[in-house]
Amino acid sequence: TIFVSHPHWDHINALPFFVPFYVPGNHFVIGGPSHGDVTMRQLIAGQMDGVYFPITVREFGASVEYRDLSEGAFDVGGLRLRTMLLSHPGNCLGYRLEASGRSLCYVTDNEIFPPGSPLHSEEYVEHLTEFTREVDHLITDCTYTDEEYPRKTSWGHSAVTPVADLAAAARVKSLYIVHHDPDQTDAIIDAKLARCRERLAERGASTTVQAPADGAVFEL
Repeated sequence: TIFVSHPHWDHINALPFFVPFYVPGNHFVIGGPSHGDVTMRQLIAGQMDGVYFPITVREFGASVEYRDLSEGAFDVGGLRLRTMLLSHPGNCLGYRLEASGRSLCYVTDNEIFPPGSPLHSEEYVEHLTEFTREVDHLITDCTYTDEEYPRKTSWGHSAVTPVADLAAAARVKSLYIVHHDPDQTDAIIDAKLARCRERLAERGASTTVQAPADGAVFEL
């Protein structure tokens, strides 16, 4: 089962190159948010239309099912799954997965409008805090530095301080900041990581935080 947060191309462009889709005998379920009358199958098939890609979903050798998801709770095998609509253009889902006494939240793409912003919603922040409450691992959007964010407001991504505040308020155990701006250097990402750790310390949080690098492996 593959869960898709949303169908923006930077999140689904890898699917046509996923070799197991072309192997007869394999079986997959792709779940994610529909957009109005446009289903998840249509969204995946659309980027593989002949205009954009030479192979269509009809060439998949595996059996591939599609499941349209919205906010709710689901059981997938032995996995308990909860979803939440995030603050991002279009329909974007965050996922909370729980199994064997462990939990993980995947919350990207997501914009936490800071206090003082006319778009700030305390109700949304409270909902997101409850969704991530005491999760073992939170993987979340931390695209911008605090200084960059004012130029990118409403682009659908968060700055570092509101992310750290969320992790502190929700008492997250481990935080992983991802979805960095493509123009950022390693030094800028390191600075975001340092700022996040500083802010968590200011809040008295025990949350550990990392900015995962390519090839990093984490045990749940």
